[in-house]
Amino acid sequence: MTAQRCDATLTLTDVNDFRLRLIAFLDEYDVAYRSDERQVAIDLPGGEARFSVSRVGLHLEAEADARDGLETLRGIIEHYVALFAGENALPLHWHGDVVAAPTFANFREMRVARIEELSPSIRRLTLTGENLARFDHPEEWHVRLHFPPPGIDRPQWPRPTAEGGTQWPPEDRRAEIRYYTIRRLDVASGEVDIDFLLHEAPGPGGDFARRAKPGDICGMAGPYGRGVAEASHYLLAGDETAIPAIARLLETLPASAQVEAWLEVESPVDELELPVADHCRISWRHRCRGHAPSEQLAAAVVEAMPDTRDDLFVWFAGEADVSQCLRKRLKQEFGLQKGQHLVTGYWKRESA
Repeated sequence: MTAQRCDATLTLTDVNDFRLRLIAFLDEYDVAYRSDERQVAIDLPGGEARFSVSRVGLHLEAEADARDGLETLRGIIEHYVALFAGENALPLHWHGDVVAAPTFANFREMRVARIEELSPSIRRLTLTGENLARFDHPEEWHVRLHFPPPGIDRPQWPRPTAEGGTQWPPEDRRAEIRYYTIRRLDVASGEVDIDFLLHEAPGPGGDFARRAKPGDICGMAGPYGRGVAEASHYLLAGDETAIPAIARLLETLPASAQVEAWLEVESPVDELELPVADHCRISWRHRCRGHAPSEQLAAAVVEAMPDTRDDLFVWFAGEADVSQCLRKRLKQEFGLQKGQHLVTGYWKRESA
């Protein structure tokens, strides 16, 4: 298969500042990359992104096996550009294997088929769509759901332009986008289950789930994510937002491994019945007893750290600040290496 490529130029006055901030970000989140004084090359799902020093700033390159991978890489590169050069640096003008299309290759329009109440705070929506085989991935379980504004029967979706950018719908018709985890996927029947946390505060995902009825439309793009490494001992912890991912891990981690999991919900009535194999042990934690979000989860992981950690993997998802602190402790205090942990901030307290 012939690789697809595209490139763009980013004009910068301080290339070194961009480069140092990019490398610090990749190090913090354990993203695989190679670097020297002239280039940073990042290994990403489906291909490689390269940031090379040029006369006017940076030469940006994306290389992938297929159109969908190239589109994903361009989106990731533009995310890094927005983080470290500012939104004003966008849009970029790409050259090479770029095509305009009605939708992105990784996008599917989905409809609500069924609704199930799992607990007072979690509602499951079964969504149906066509050609979902791309989402059947052993490690990439996350998707971006696009929630159109209420009352729009025929939503408009973002689409790629001939310059490699994104043409967004008008503001009043533009969907809100949030990340969710696929709980169950049935490619043959064209169904996915997504579990929604019904936040007290308004939000696009929870609001969509609350008012959902069969036939309602949303969009789904992906998949995204990173898998866990092989280990003999796993420590898993997360709040309601992480329960779908932890539940899938409990179902798929090898029976030869020791698996300990901690799940945090508001109160005992919010606990879910989860299938638990003999090699897995789960414990529930409750915020109603005065604990700050995610802090008792991080404490449980730290308390359970074994003396021998060569064959250990830690998976954690929750509040962003708590996640960041735990990630630093795992590296600095407990000496976990890259590839031994995946610690993610799913949400931030100030903007929950």
